[in-house]
Amino acid sequence: MANAHSQLDLSQLAVNRTSASKSMTKAVKRPSRWLTRYVAPAAVVLAFVGLFMWSARSSLLPAQRVTVTPVVVTRAEIKQEGTPLFQAAGWVEPRPMAVTASALTGGVIDQVHVIEGQHVVRGEPVATLIDTDARIAMAEAQADLKLQEAEVRRAEATLIAAKANLAQPVQLQAELANAEAELRAAQTELHRLPFEAEMARTQRDLAEENDRSRQQASGAIAGRLLRESAAVLASAESTLAEVVAREPQLRHQLASLQQRRDALDARLRLMTEETRAAAEGDANLAMAKARVDQSRLRVDTAKLRLERMQVCSPIDGCVLSVEARPGQWVSGAAESAGRGGSAVAGLYDPKMLQIRVDVRLEDVPHVVIGQPAQIETAALGTTIDGEVVSITTFADIQKNTLQVKVAVADPPEVLKPEMLAKVTFLAPPSVEPSEGEKQPPLRLFIPKQLVSQGESGSAVWTADLAASTAVRKGVSIGGPTSDGLVEVTTGLNPTDKLIVTGRESLSDGARVFVVGEDTSWGSSETLPELRTAQAK
Repeated sequence: MANAHSQLDLSQLAVNRTSASKSMTKAVKRPSRWLTRYVAPAAVVLAFVGLFMWSARSSLLPAQRVTVTPVVVTRAEIKQEGTPLFQAAGWVEPRPMAVTASALTGGVIDQVHVIEGQHVVRGEPVATLIDTDARIAMAEAQADLKLQEAEVRRAEATLIAAKANLAQPVQLQAELANAEAELRAAQTELHRLPFEAEMARTQRDLAEENDRSRQQASGAIAGRLLRESAAVLASAESTLAEVVAREPQLRHQLASLQQRRDALDARLRLMTEETRAAAEGDANLAMAKARVDQSRLRVDTAKLRLERMQVCSPIDGCVLSVEARPGQWVSGAAESAGRGGSAVAGLYDPKMLQIRVDVRLEDVPHVVIGQPAQIETAALGTTIDGEVVSITTFADIQKNTLQVKVAVADPPEVLKPEMLAKVTFLAPPSVEPSEGEKQPPLRLFIPKQLVSQGESGSAVWTADLAASTAVRKGVSIGGPTSDGLVEVTTGLNPTDKLIVTGRESLSDGARVFVVGEDTSWGSSETLPELRTAQAK
């Protein structure tokens, strides 16, 4: 053990603090002081400057100086159903409109069968035209139809014969058989010709020998016998020459008959002419039938024109007016109206009447389709019920009114078109407010002068006070009031501020500076029943 302890070297456990302190001094560097001395204070100063500039931007940046006015707001008054709203005058007219009994063809009126106020039924004659020309045209069309029907029968007969010839070409077969018989006869005669020539030569030789013998014995024979033998010889020579000359002629005739027989045989096989005749017969029959159809159409047209000589009522109703007189020319509905009109009588249904009412423009917003109304007229001692069925689209610029049509429920017989009437428009059924909705809805009004019209419709300029900018908003305009205001149905909020002055040179999003507020539009002197909603 002693030896072991003596061998230990404790000097290895010693620490050299001088070298360690030097190495630590080299590893640790002191931070630079310029970040805290310069950068941090500059960032704080710039932040304060930016915040100041942002808060003062409205006074530093250029802006259009404008004045604003608030939107005029009122609560819509909910009236009890059936409460009278307003009255307007009008006159009675047919609903939806009067019906015209027109002449459907041109002519001169012979008789008029109705008078004004007379009741008629559908199809009842209203007037009669002179029908002489129509009857003649009808007879002519019927005669032409009979002629065309006869043409059809003739075409059918021709077609039957053509088809029979095509199916059984008897005539061609007979012609071919005749040609073949003639050909065989010619061939037979040609075959007999050598024998006939030999016979003619023999007879000539005999005649020549007989004539020579008689010439040698001329002294003992009479002259008459000599002349006879000479004549017989000449006849025999002529017969021989004729037989010899017939051979080329027979051969030529045989070739001709052969060609004729071949042609007839080819024609029988092809049947070209018979086929053409059958096709032509079909075409002629189709044309004849088409002409018959045309003739029938002309008959129907003439019959229709003859029927239209009576002008009939198109409805069950009453005669409103008589437009034509006996002896007057009327043109057909489809013809030119240069020589006169086609109207004969005006008709209407007494159970279908309406009142055309002139409603003042300020009362138009209170009119809705289906609204009840009460109708009064001097011809009746009591009022009758009505209902709004139509609101026209064109206003009367002279009377400053808009026409509204009110249907009469179950019109009495005494009520006639063109009678004057007075219509009281009643409040329509209102929607009951829910438990959470204790107040009626708001109605917004703005000055009419602040509404501008563009390609996209009506619009107004509003001021966004938070962003100090101008905003162009599209709006839907309702009815006007008597104080220069118009109702805005959509597009605005009750807290919006409308730009009054300085809006002529604005653009959407331009900066504005509000210099004041104009509240004269919503003052109690201008519109005492309205109140303004100020935006705080």
